[in-house]
Amino acid sequence: MVELKSPRTVAVVLATLITLPLAESLYQVPVQVSDSLEPIVIAATASSAGQLLSDAPRFSPTTLRPLRYVQARWLLNSVAATGLSHRAVFRGVHVALLILLVALFVAATRVRTSTDLAAFTIAFPALLGIHTFAAMLFEAFPVNHYAEVGACALGVFVLAQQPPRWFFPVVACSLLGLALSVVESGVLVWIVVMGCAAVRMRGITRSTAVATTLLVAVYFVIRYALAIASPGIGGSGSGFGATFYSAEALKARFGAHPLGFMAYNVASGLLSLLLSEPRTGVYGAAIWWNTGTLHPVLLVNVVSSAITTAAIVWYAARRLRAGPAAWSDADRMFAVSCIVIVVNAGLTAAYIKDEIISVGGLFYAVAAFVAFRELLASTAGRSTVSSLAIAVMLMFTAAVWTFRDLGVHYRLRYDAFTLRNDWADVLRPDRREDWPADPRVLALTKQLRDEAIAVRTASPSFMPRWGDRWWIE
Repeated sequence: MVELKSPRTVAVVLATLITLPLAESLYQVPVQVSDSLEPIVIAATASSAGQLLSDAPRFSPTTLRPLRYVQARWLLNSVAATGLSHRAVFRGVHVALLILLVALFVAATRVRTSTDLAAFTIAFPALLGIHTFAAMLFEAFPVNHYAEVGACALGVFVLAQQPPRWFFPVVACSLLGLALSVVESGVLVWIVVMGCAAVRMRGITRSTAVATTLLVAVYFVIRYALAIASPGIGGSGSGFGATFYSAEALKARFGAHPLGFMAYNVASGLLSLLLSEPRTGVYGAAIWWNTGTLHPVLLVNVVSSAITTAAIVWYAARRLRAGPAAWSDADRMFAVSCIVIVVNAGLTAAYIKDEIISVGGLFYAVAAFVAFRELLASTAGRSTVSSLAIAVMLMFTAAVWTFRDLGVHYRLRYDAFTLRNDWADVLRPDRREDWPADPRVLALTKQLRDEAIAVRTASPSFMPRWGDRWWIE
């Protein structure tokens, strides 16, 4: 393969050109009514950030997310200080997290050669196109907490690739603390630390592993002291087979004997990462079997993921049999990615949501990069026909993942229109009895509503009519 003078620069330019339009589509989505309005109101009406921190354990019996409302308050303070709109600040944070995730992925893959760049052109569309990444973009909370966890996890992973420095334990603990304070899946940052330590990535020393382990232990001690339990069956709706069940229905059906359902969830979470099927526990293939109707989106998603996963399995069989002592840096990156994927699937035991396995989706793209790079490098010793077949297969894979990327744009534009219309039902003149009694809450709600309705969005009637069949499940 012909070497370029600066493959890394080309990778950065390519990532920028693909990400900026996606960032623009993301910014067009208004602040959501569901899951956003209530936290923003709570954050705005609290007497101080300290009160929000002290009240955090009382917000839910199964969650400890002290910074969730504090971050919303900080952003509200930014709105007041800068005079910017709520949309500019809140959606700007979502866009910033998107750009940060892309930058960290570029840093983690470390493109140096033309072979690296070729692998990157497949892995990067997989990063953006996988349904778990889209789930992070669609998160309805005022701050995109799952994206924060993903950024913290990738940040630790990038540190692990560097020569150790004295401040790495401090940075790793800070990232872990931030992740744990916004959502429970932040524990995956600790999994990344321990995985990197286990495979002997040079940037994670024993002191970092010990410090982060102590922090996780303190976190669980605090949860126990505050009597905060983990959510069980019925904590949220989830799918089973071809049907999505409400939380109450799940508890009635599986609450007495949860082990089988939990095993189903974990297996389905892993399959969802590897094959993009099922989604939220519901198998599109089962729906196809029951109805006889095959939606093209199912075929596109499964084919692109199946080829990518086949490459990952091929790499694992080819490179990891020798054992850690003989592993290269790429092998260690790959091994950590596999650890994160498997452990993240385990977090879906109670119920499955695409965003819960979003960190696993990030590391799936890292594993795909390593596998595709090895597959491209292996063509040097193959016949012309074999090399050509691999090249065609990889180009097809990149094309299908890119097609899935376009679907993310479509869904964001669709959501922008839908969510804007949701605000039209807020503070309706014919339902004044439903308006907030607190003047501060009423003024804030009205401002958020006016800003959302002022956003100019395209009606889905102007979008391709075939988009739903190929991009929406």
